[in-house]
Parts: sequence; structure tokens; C-alpha cells
Amino acid sequence: MARTIVSIAAAPGWAARFVDDGGDKVVILLAWALVEDGTSRNLVGLVQRPTVIEGPGWVILADEVEGFDGYTPGPLPTRPSK
Repeated sequence: MARTIVSIAAAPGWAARFVDDGGDKVVILLAWALVEDGTSRNLVGLVQRPTVIEGPGWVILADEVEGFDGYTPGPLPTRPSK
């Protein structure tokens, strides 16, 4: 059964980690997606589709990209105090 995106929410400060022969890579999440797969629901990050993966659109679920290794929080950019 295909997964269905039920809802999308902002993901400020979060990134997806990927591992390949070249080492670790961190990609900033575009958003979180609440994804339904049969009777279960999970949060999955949305990232820009790598050019090596064919398909429509330019956004893909992070866990569908080869080498996906989880999520990591990153610092939120802030303005310096005056």
C-alpha cells in the first residue's frame, strides 16, 4: 500500500542526515509530513529530490533517499542583539 501524506508542518531548525562513500551529508528539511501507511502514522521529513532520483516534482520524503540515516536538530539562525 502506498503511503499518504495526511498533513504538513514547518520544520525550522531540522535536517536529515545521509551517509554514502563520500561521508556524511546534512540536508535542511523543507517541512515535516505526517505520513499514513496502512494503520500507522509517522513524521517524515520532506527534502529536495536529489537529481539522481527520477520522478515528478522536486520534493521527496527523506527516508526514500538512499543513505538516509535519521534526523538532526540544528541551531536556528538568530539576529544579533542590538
